[in-house]
Amino acid sequence: MISVYPTPGAVISLRSATWKVLSTSTLKRGFREVHCRGLSGLVRDKESRFVWDLEKGARVLDPGAVQLLPDASPGLIDTKLHLEASFRNTPTTTRRPLTLGRAAIDDLSFQHLPVERALAQDRVRLLIADDVGLGKTLEAGLIASELALRGRADRILVVTTRAMLTQFQKEFWTRFSIPLSRLDSAAIRRMRNRIPAHYNVFDQFDRSIVSIDTLKRDAQIRDAIKHSYWDLIIIDEAHNAAARKNTAGTIAQRAELAQLLSRRTDSLLLLTATPHDGSQESFASLIEMLDPTRVPDPTRLHRTDIEDLVVRRFRSDRKVAADIGQQVPERKLIRRNFPLSSEEEVAYQSIADLHLDLDEQSTRGRAIDLFRTTLAKAIFSSPAACFETLERRIRGIENGTARGTEEDRVRLRELADQVSAIETDAFRKYQDLLRMLREIRWTGKAARDRIVIFTERIATVSWLAERLREDMDLSEEQVARVDGGSVEADVRTQEVIEAFGQEKSPIRILIASDMASEGLNLHFQCHRLIHFDLPWSLLRFQQRNGRIDRYGQDRAPLITYFVGESSHPKVRQMWVLEKLVEKDEAAQSGVGDPAVFLGKGDAEEEEAVVAEAIASGIGAEAFDAEMNVRAAEAEAHMSLDDEFAALFGDYATPAAPETDAETNTKQAPPRLFPDTFTYASKMVERLSRPEERVFASLPAISREDRTIRMGIPDDMRARDGFGYASEGAVDGRYMPEEAVGSGDRIELTDQAQVINQAIDQAKMQERSWPTVQYLWDVHPILEWFADRASTFFPEHSAPVAPLSRLAAGEVAVVMHGAIPNANGAPVVDRWAVVIRGSDGTVRIEEVPDFITRMRLAEDTPGRAVEDLGLAQSAISVAVDRFQTHLVGLRREQGARIQQDLDGVLDRLAKLEGRFRTQLALDLGDVADGDAELSPAEKRRLTIRRSREQRIERMFQDWTEWFERTRHMVDDPNPYVDVKAVFVG
Repeated sequence: MISVYPTPGAVISLRSATWKVLSTSTLKRGFREVHCRGLSGLVRDKESRFVWDLEKGARVLDPGAVQLLPDASPGLIDTKLHLEASFRNTPTTTRRPLTLGRAAIDDLSFQHLPVERALAQDRVRLLIADDVGLGKTLEAGLIASELALRGRADRILVVTTRAMLTQFQKEFWTRFSIPLSRLDSAAIRRMRNRIPAHYNVFDQFDRSIVSIDTLKRDAQIRDAIKHSYWDLIIIDEAHNAAARKNTAGTIAQRAELAQLLSRRTDSLLLLTATPHDGSQESFASLIEMLDPTRVPDPTRLHRTDIEDLVVRRFRSDRKVAADIGQQVPERKLIRRNFPLSSEEEVAYQSIADLHLDLDEQSTRGRAIDLFRTTLAKAIFSSPAACFETLERRIRGIENGTARGTEEDRVRLRELADQVSAIETDAFRKYQDLLRMLREIRWTGKAARDRIVIFTERIATVSWLAERLREDMDLSEEQVARVDGGSVEADVRTQEVIEAFGQEKSPIRILIASDMASEGLNLHFQCHRLIHFDLPWSLLRFQQRNGRIDRYGQDRAPLITYFVGESSHPKVRQMWVLEKLVEKDEAAQSGVGDPAVFLGKGDAEEEEAVVAEAIASGIGAEAFDAEMNVRAAEAEAHMSLDDEFAALFGDYATPAAPETDAETNTKQAPPRLFPDTFTYASKMVERLSRPEERVFASLPAISREDRTIRMGIPDDMRARDGFGYASEGAVDGRYMPEEAVGSGDRIELTDQAQVINQAIDQAKMQERSWPTVQYLWDVHPILEWFADRASTFFPEHSAPVAPLSRLAAGEVAVVMHGAIPNANGAPVVDRWAVVIRGSDGTVRIEEVPDFITRMRLAEDTPGRAVEDLGLAQSAISVAVDRFQTHLVGLRREQGARIQQDLDGVLDRLAKLEGRFRTQLALDLGDVADGDAELSPAEKRRLTIRRSREQRIERMFQDWTEWFERTRHMVDDPNPYVDVKAVFVG
């Protein structure tokens, strides 16, 4: 009996198309709204809402009324491909990892933990805070792949730094076959010329990657976020969006944006190597993005409340070291001492003795905020940077746009004259750099002997680029720069980074500001890194080093830094930065978290500590002693305060395994073909028939090499001008345009080692994207195969074929059924074969067992079924039996699910109680409605009401989410699909 109104999971016919009902709701006047996803033709995968009562001709399709179509294809190939496509296109509900050891990456056991932890969660919310260079992007790729196989990553948004856009996009595609549309500034400009102004940009791209700076600057895109929703959002370098102590209670723009994003997605991954600045508040701000119900008081986090949300391991961890120890060559730090020239001594001494009225008038009282400190940082970088800083301030004082007295202007002009007197020959650090290059006989001719030079100041970047070209006899194109100084820096930066990793690129020296210090892979052709000026932050030093000292480096990283020597005591006392290098070595050797030495964990805060040491003139040894004291205090704190140690230590607790009950009811989808390549090759062969008219030229399939070479079919091309892809180019849903080879041909292989070789080979060519693509279960071409397979048998029909191994009179009906939740996502998911014997008995058999028993995966003789009556009569019986089976499963699972839900709701209730207790502690009791309240009490009452509303809304949202995802639709006749029928 079919219900009058459809329930979630039902398949309906409406407006000449077939739809699957995701959810239903009751409108005013009692009308029923249905939220559907298209299954056929032009509406496939499109979501729409309809008022059921107003749709003439709308009907729920009866699974028992399916039309049977005899399959006489050779070896029943049409039926087999149709079944395999159905198996693969059905999201699984198992929590067991399906991708570990199968992606196009090295299988490292420590990278399994984030995947297992994510799959153990009902709502994937995870902070991955592994050390620099341990593969957080790859861990995120594995999780995204797992979610994609479960139908929980149809819409993905990746937010990263503008320098990382192409690298992240390429990693996701080449390693995991997940296409992301890159929304850099040029792409957004092109797109805006093509789509109406009122269109939401994110409606045009299901899977996209964008820089956080683009989101932050562009008001139209920020507004689009508020009206969009994703299955998965990944925020890379998430520490840039965390609340920091130096914000003085204000929420930075990036943090505000990240909080908005966290509310517009089902699953959320935060990636960072520095998840806190040493304070619980900064750590708590990231946890609040993941799950705000866990943080009643940001100043008092408890590890037991958040442990399932965080994964953090250091390089010194035993399991990590065991996995990567032999594969990452040990780095070598090279210290080069140089004597200051007499001209430099004069300038340095003047800065050390400098007293400015504008510094005396400073209200903030921190050394880092003093202009003298700014000058010290500049001169440590280069005379060019210092002179530029001086000239800008002098002009500002003269035109009244900058603080400073006339006396300051005179002193600064004298200093500027001294700095300008430091000619290139007198700039001894630069001369020592040239000396070093000659000592190692570096000429720039060897393609794989490249150098990356880091400096903090853009003026130094410009000066070095010009001088190195002249002094090392290098061409314009051999010296490249990345500093973020141009209007479209994201596009130019990506081009330079791409070229630096290509062996055939002419670039030999890359001069970079610290915008390139986070996340980028600069190690492909480079193992030499030079700190032309040392950063005033240990974290920044570590981040810079991680660009070449990372997993995948095939040569020992050589890291060079410079230390100046002076004859003047006050100048010598300014050189304390080399002690940061020693502490980085200590962190690498086993301390783990380098934040203990400066006690901050935030680059800007660390710079403030170093500035105090330089301004006070305590000298290197005293500064070193201070850092040792901080580390000892942190160790003592950890030993005395287990909670502190637990909170800021590693997070590597294994995820809870599935229960036997879950394992038995949540199985991986069955398979007919032994692997994805075999299925794909059979499908391509089937679609290569002339009558299909799919390919302009015949695809080439090599089973020996396990490759498929084919042209891009017309229905894989972009059909309109929306988005930024050119009409006729490959549709970005299937692959990035850069992944298509010459002649619009693509090559697919399931061999991970071939992909890795292709990636390495691409680095040696002008083209940085390999044309060979990784063919595995996540590749979007499988969706295209499923679309094509659906044409073998029209909607609401199923193939029927004879099987000689079935007994005479037996009918086997292959079926799929699911019990969805209120959102339309499957909670109980089941494939089965319902077999009616010749004597009328009915039994259920597992699909894998049936495939094995019938030898269905082997060659199967094909012949048409002449009499459909026997098969047709068995369908209604099979449907009834399978629906009864599903109802039984719902009953069995319902008790366990309700017990789990009760536990979740109980935990939420306890957390809500802690929030309300904290509210009472913070604001006390205020008599509501008392007209005699003082202004202070009225303000307190307003704040209290606001926080009460926030608490109520927050817990209501999370409670509703769990209830909607856990509660199964109570339909006595759950919808089932008849996929194929076999007769004996």
